[in-house]
Amino acid sequence: MIRSFGFLLSGNACAAAILLLRTVVVSRLISLEDFGIGTSLVLALAMIEMLTALGFQQQIVNAPKGDDADFHSALHGVALIRGMIGAVALFLLAPLLAHAFGVEQLTWAFQLISVVPLLQGGMHLDVYRQTRHHKHRAAIWIALLPPLGSLAALLPLSRMFDDFRIMLFAVLVHMALGTLMSHAVAKRPYRLRFDRTVMVQSMRFGWPLMASGAVMFLVFNGERAIVGRLLGLEALALFSMAVSLTLTPSLVLMRSTMSLFLPRLSASTARQEFRAQAITTIQSHIVLAAGMVMAVNLLGGSFVHHVLGDKYRAVLPLLTLLTAVQALRVVKGGCAIVALGEGYRKTELLTDLLRITFLPLAAWSVMQGASLPHVVHIAGLGEAAGLMIALLWMHRVQRVPLRSLALPLICMVAVLAWAVFTQ
Repeated sequence: MIRSFGFLLSGNACAAAILLLRTVVVSRLISLEDFGIGTSLVLALAMIEMLTALGFQQQIVNAPKGDDADFHSALHGVALIRGMIGAVALFLLAPLLAHAFGVEQLTWAFQLISVVPLLQGGMHLDVYRQTRHHKHRAAIWIALLPPLGSLAALLPLSRMFDDFRIMLFAVLVHMALGTLMSHAVAKRPYRLRFDRTVMVQSMRFGWPLMASGAVMFLVFNGERAIVGRLLGLEALALFSMAVSLTLTPSLVLMRSTMSLFLPRLSASTARQEFRAQAITTIQSHIVLAAGMVMAVNLLGGSFVHHVLGDKYRAVLPLLTLLTAVQALRVVKGGCAIVALGEGYRKTELLTDLLRITFLPLAAWSVMQGASLPHVVHIAGLGEAAGLMIALLWMHRVQRVPLRSLALPLICMVAVLAWAVFTQ
């Protein structure tokens, strides 16, 4: 298991490093305002993607017929319809989104990025069947090559443009390559069919994930939307850079642990076996979260100073605070994986609903003149409250004992306190 996790983590970490490098290169090529415009486009795309998420990976991993070729063909039909709906929605919402960020003249850019859901709708889902059998090589190729291709595209793009369009077309290249790679690494031929029964089943399985996706958009991007709307594009650029530097490692960890632990939890038949796997899952998340905080706290300042330069020096006070917030979310993500292992799909939704109840407070604080670190403090309170609820759910509903987690949790809290008070 350690070897599999090391392979997954290293692959996803390399992919994240490439994406982070792309972000850094783009930030050096364009102004703060243009970086803010590019971020607003990415926010619009993330909104549609999360609002239409049906959890195809979870469906294939959890479903008894997850190996069935006809089931995969029908899911391809569902994915294509989902992509078409997302593309149309984003195209129609483009004027409103451009107005919300004060860039009405760039409505065309929001409309252009609506092709991304269409591209994603044509992805081959066989990679998830391979993950079901603990074969992760295809997933790593899909994680690595598309961002590498979009990074390479920055050179010709920088010769054609000197503004946000560099970021826009880099995202389009990334998504197109992702779809192509999903077909290249598939072991089965791509077949498409529209099965009403599977569509209904997929919607029943996915609607909590769609609801969770709407909530997750607010969780991941709510503060960014508030900052961009109330403080302007330059503030959005600074805040988004800080979020990217801290969110990237947490997403690497959660993507890797989902692929590793969920199939094992789902395959556990005996109650004692499931509890042991659950405890291992949470303990692993705690250790990884604490390690992430220590790494960012020790290296983040040097990275900003030597790589991003003076233009982004204002992100320094935010880095450690945001990493602590993400660490809480990583552990909460472990609880969500344990819940999914027994088919509880609404657990993450409930904890995230609690998290977003803190967004109005953040918005009110900004309107009253609060600083960006104060916004992060409020986000941290929301994540801590959600983690407590997730642990209580796991203990009372899934009957997983928390005694084995007490010492690791105390140690993680100590690491968070050390990081925050020594920044």
